[in-house]
Amino acid sequence: MKVKRFQFGDWQVDAQACVLWREDAAAQLQVEPRAIDVLLALCLHAGKILSADDLLHQCWDGIAVGENQVHKAVAQLRKVLGDSATAPRYIENIRKRGYRTVAPVILAPHREAEPSAEVWGRESPYVGLEPFGAAHASVFFGRDAAVARLRDVLADQAAAGRAFVLILGASGSGKTSLVQAGLVPALTRTGAGLRVAGATVLDLGAIGAVPLPTALGGALLDLDWEGEPLYAGCSAEHLGQSLIEEGQGARDGVPPVDGTAPGARFILFVDRLEVLFSGAFASGLQRRQFLTALDRLARGGQVMVIAACRNDFYPEVAKEPLLMTAKEAGGHFDLAPPSRAEIGQMIRLPAEIAGLSFGGDPDGNERLDDLLCDAAANSPDALPLLQYTLQQLYLLRSPARELSLVAYRGLGGIEGAIGQRAETTLAGLPAGAQAALSRIFSVIVAVSAVDDTVRGLQAPWSDLATDDERALVQALVDERLFVSRASETQAVFGVAHEALLRQWPRAVAWIAEHRQALRARSQLEGLARQWAAEGRRADRLLRPGKPLEEARDLVGKGIVPVGAEVKALVAASGRHAKRADRLRLGVLVGVAAIALVAAFLGLRASRAEKVAALRLQEAEDLADYMLDDLAEKLRPLGRLDLLDGVAQKALGYLTTDDPGRIPGAARLRQAKALQTLADVDRSRGNVDAALKALTQAETLLRANLAEGAVDAETLKVSGTVAFWFGQIALDQGHLDETLRRFIQYRDFAQRRMNAQPGESDAWIELSYALSSLSAVQLREGNGDAAADNLSASIALKHRALAAQPENVSLLAELANSLSLLADAQAERGRLEAATDLYDQQRDVLDDVRRRQPDAPVWAFRLATADRLKSALLQAQGKTELALGALDRATQQIDDALRKEPENRRWQVIRTEILLLKARAELALGRVSNALPDILGIEVKINQLLHVNPTDDLAQRQKAQVLLLHSYALMAGGDLEAAKQKIDEAAGIARTSVDRDRQDKLRSILLSKTLLANAEIALRQGADAAARQACLDAAGVLRGIAPSSSDFRILDPWVRANRCAGDEEGMAGAAAQFLDRIGYRDVEYLKSLTSNKE
Repeated sequence: MKVKRFQFGDWQVDAQACVLWREDAAAQLQVEPRAIDVLLALCLHAGKILSADDLLHQCWDGIAVGENQVHKAVAQLRKVLGDSATAPRYIENIRKRGYRTVAPVILAPHREAEPSAEVWGRESPYVGLEPFGAAHASVFFGRDAAVARLRDVLADQAAAGRAFVLILGASGSGKTSLVQAGLVPALTRTGAGLRVAGATVLDLGAIGAVPLPTALGGALLDLDWEGEPLYAGCSAEHLGQSLIEEGQGARDGVPPVDGTAPGARFILFVDRLEVLFSGAFASGLQRRQFLTALDRLARGGQVMVIAACRNDFYPEVAKEPLLMTAKEAGGHFDLAPPSRAEIGQMIRLPAEIAGLSFGGDPDGNERLDDLLCDAAANSPDALPLLQYTLQQLYLLRSPARELSLVAYRGLGGIEGAIGQRAETTLAGLPAGAQAALSRIFSVIVAVSAVDDTVRGLQAPWSDLATDDERALVQALVDERLFVSRASETQAVFGVAHEALLRQWPRAVAWIAEHRQALRARSQLEGLARQWAAEGRRADRLLRPGKPLEEARDLVGKGIVPVGAEVKALVAASGRHAKRADRLRLGVLVGVAAIALVAAFLGLRASRAEKVAALRLQEAEDLADYMLDDLAEKLRPLGRLDLLDGVAQKALGYLTTDDPGRIPGAARLRQAKALQTLADVDRSRGNVDAALKALTQAETLLRANLAEGAVDAETLKVSGTVAFWFGQIALDQGHLDETLRRFIQYRDFAQRRMNAQPGESDAWIELSYALSSLSAVQLREGNGDAAADNLSASIALKHRALAAQPENVSLLAELANSLSLLADAQAERGRLEAATDLYDQQRDVLDDVRRRQPDAPVWAFRLATADRLKSALLQAQGKTELALGALDRATQQIDDALRKEPENRRWQVIRTEILLLKARAELALGRVSNALPDILGIEVKINQLLHVNPTDDLAQRQKAQVLLLHSYALMAGGDLEAAKQKIDEAAGIARTSVDRDRQDKLRSILLSKTLLANAEIALRQGADAAARQACLDAAGVLRGIAPSSSDFRILDPWVRANRCAGDEEGMAGAAAQFLDRIGYRDVEYLKSLTSNKE
């Protein structure tokens, strides 16, 4: 409590120690704590009558006890004071009304001197929604016990040699006020061995884009000693960096201050530490450096560090060893909500100091301070809103400085103030965040199915699906209208006070509109819990008819989200209802069949064969449609779920007979279905299932081909199966197998065109086969052959487009051929021509996307085009333009993945785009921009490899991101960590090259890891090791570089030879070629300059 000691008549009272004594007496009299609480309550309202109910509310914290407890406490006090009920000198009993003090009361709180009413007569003693600061220390009440506990914890940590305390509490629990208005003023006046000379605040939520070291240094610059700056002559950047970096000053705790302030202590208060975990500026490296700097300060003996963090971020806190070190040493301080008595002090004592009074109703039945105390005590999370209400009441005070009950009711109580604040907050947000309000209401509002009452729910932060939703909730938390706290397993949020749902017109209107759905959800949740608790018994399922249909409607519309248990209940009820319907229908059909069997037996026998033949033909026609026309329409749209369903349905019909005994047409249909399933499985990353389906299809097709006469359709499907075999081999990096399969594909397509020379679809298929084959030839460095095949492919596509001008798929493939031709041009060193071809490709794809805006595959194709173009722009030194192309690519691939999130191939391309962005940012020296993408990619790839450790593509991407991470670490000077990343990347790359020595991309990757190792060795002064690494890099490329014109090979080839001394003159011709074609990659040019130096 704020008032520890006071004088009551001729008695001195120590409320904290629960003792009374007279100045002329040596002995102190001990009193029970509850009796002291009653005495303090009476003395705080000296001369005023407090009823038994008032004293129960203030002194028993809402515990249900009878009035007799109050009378017993007063009787004990009278006995100790030597008072009489009939002739009272200290406490008087007013019959049927309560008790009041008679003796004079002199309050003496623990502060040295209380400000007069004149000081606070000019401003409000309440702070609204802002935290209390040092200027409000004299009106900061109700947290005396918490201040004392915090001071003791800080003293223990300082004595142990590490003065660091982490305050954890719910959003709006008063962490900032406790330090700024409670602890710091107390230690500034008298600190019981911890007296401080000054304090400074670093609010992480307010530093914006300022680097963490600079922000830390700036906070320390605010400290002064005897009117002089503590760190005179230092800049914020230098001061912060000296703590971040290794050095003598950093190891000593703080930079030296030339003997200034010998023996003095200071406080650094780091507010809103949770921003360190959620802010975009704080990478893992920055966070560790910042916490290390705080640790050094805390161990230095001069600066005591106090940090405040929301407790819903505790899972993130637990991941930081430096923060958990404090917990092990007892340095975590959990701030609990205030008691009812403490809330009463927060309300009444500032008003008393400021000369304010609280009004009541004319009958004396209600007092404003009591109503405020009750409202806030019933919801401790609403403390900031209590302060806001008090501030509004101050603004509406009467000329006599009375806070009136009329004004309070005009505001609608705390509830009304909440509603007004909520509307103001919402109006200041962007339109997208405002529009997300309905979704937020749906997860935090419940309506009882029994009594129709409205209540608030706690929703996990992880349920928020969009940036707008997160921005809205964060704004409401920041304005303290919502609270955020840690539950048992995760961070949750909800309304600070359920009055928000009753008094905010928007909330009231939304609840009224969706009350039926909310009530239905509550009812379903209760039924689902009961169903699950009783073992999911069938008799607990929803009844068919209106109950089931209403439940399906609720789940289907999604206006209010429901949990997994409710969905399971509805689904099980639906299945049960279908079974019941089928059973009833079966009984009726059976009865009808028995009645009619005799009459129709002869007719059915005569027509059975005709009907069976007709049904068979209809089924086969339907299967043909599903596997041909329907599948072809779905494939460009990227609808894997529907394609999978089509293939499974068709295959289910077609495999009812023994494959060895069915005719060739049926085998062909089975092969089509299997090929479609393989397409779906590959797209979802299930390669083993795709290969199994393709092998079965190939076996069926070989049986047809072996029968002799071959139709065009069999050739078409055979070519398609060969293509998918080749594509999977290409995905896995097996170029020999890919080339063999794509040659098969071309041969089947050529045979089909020979069989149908006038059929445009046959021309198209051959053009696709030639394009696929050219792609592999480009990978092998056979650019001339690739260019010939591409020219033939493009000619066939133009011929087909003349016959089929509306063929969107063909347009898209034309764009693909342009891309491949661009790649061929790039390999020949024609960089600008290749860039122009990518622009032509993008124009074609834009046209296709306009024709089919809902198909995600075109967004993917556009992303791929921009990705490839960006690589050429980087090669020409146009890095900023490359970043622009990559930003477009990222947006496009994200659009595609939103519609098809399980598409593994698209996920891989997205990772490739982010790798290119990170490389470009690093090339421009913007490490902070690159690190978030690098760290995100590492996490994603590690997750994939945890599921499938043999995923060769993921392994290669992991090596690439480790290489980029090493350069980021080198830029920060952490050579040891960079070396660890490089060694891991080199191990992956070396294994890949050993597995397939013909893959030039793997050889390029390995050479780059070796060059990075060389750069680290040079920085460490190990010239011999650096030269050996460069020789190894040159050796990796020696088999492919001398005959290549591919800049991707020649770049590391030139750098490796120059770094190794180029004793054989291997780099000269390649370097001249790169210069001639306009190769201006930023990293390449830097390396040449470095080698010259």
